[in-house]
Amino acid sequence: MISSLLLPILIQSATPFGSPIDPVLRPSQPKSEQPVQSSVPKIQKPTDRRFFQCTAEATEDPGKGLLAANKWQIEGGGYLARNCVGFAYAELQNWTKAIPEFVQSAEGAEAAGDERAAIFWSQAGNAALAGGDHAGALKYFEAALAPDTLDDLLKGEVHLDMARVFVAQEQYDQAKNEFAIVHQLVPEDPLGWLLSATLARRTGDLVTAKADIAEAAKRAGTDPAVALEAGNIAYQAGDVVNAKSNWEQAVKFGPDSSSAKAAKRYLAQLVTAVEE
Repeated sequence: MISSLLLPILIQSATPFGSPIDPVLRPSQPKSEQPVQSSVPKIQKPTDRRFFQCTAEATEDPGKGLLAANKWQIEGGGYLARNCVGFAYAELQNWTKAIPEFVQSAEGAEAAGDERAAIFWSQAGNAALAGGDHAGALKYFEAALAPDTLDDLLKGEVHLDMARVFVAQEQYDQAKNEFAIVHQLVPEDPLGWLLSATLARRTGDLVTAKADIAEAAKRAGTDPAVALEAGNIAYQAGDVVNAKSNWEQAVKFGPDSSSAKAAKRYLAQLVTAVEE
């Protein structure tokens, strides 16, 4: 299932009678996968082991994790400890404090020749985006891509995040370019197809919207967010029958999800329209 904790794409959806849907693509924290696991599959150094333990603790209990990270930093943990501090703040959704910690950890990693700097820059970008600093987010994402050390999966995630920034700034052509890169790098990622379909519908390109949501459905056919968007696209195209069917699927696939709640409202609106 596509996570409900997604960074904001800030796309208003066309829905029955013009009412806006609950945002399916909700804000989330910076990528919560642990950088050590992504970059260093076999942890060998004591500092790497402690980094893994620190970020794991911050994930489980951000308050305790923050205390542990600060203690490690005082003890001379350097940029890895600083990154863990930022990670804990991100888990607490304190973006103002998370951003500078991620930035300084990335700078420290660069100075040390640590390739994880690219991941740390992407975390800074995620935090900036979540905090509404779009200019800062773009700068940090560009810094993450600059050394070309990320694999295709992580590089695709950064381009997806950049697309979100451009959508937030209503720079839709730039966003579409980023989505094209995402599809090339990580064609099996259903989220990339879902978001590009949403943007295409938002800008009135229903041909692309239908094609992209079909690709998302191939990869996440039982995800309520995909079913909801498929219904939205069908409705905007004037196909009420398929819109109703997809919204019913969204409710079936995730009864307690925000997508299902939005779909239930649309279905109720359709019933009301018929009765009137």
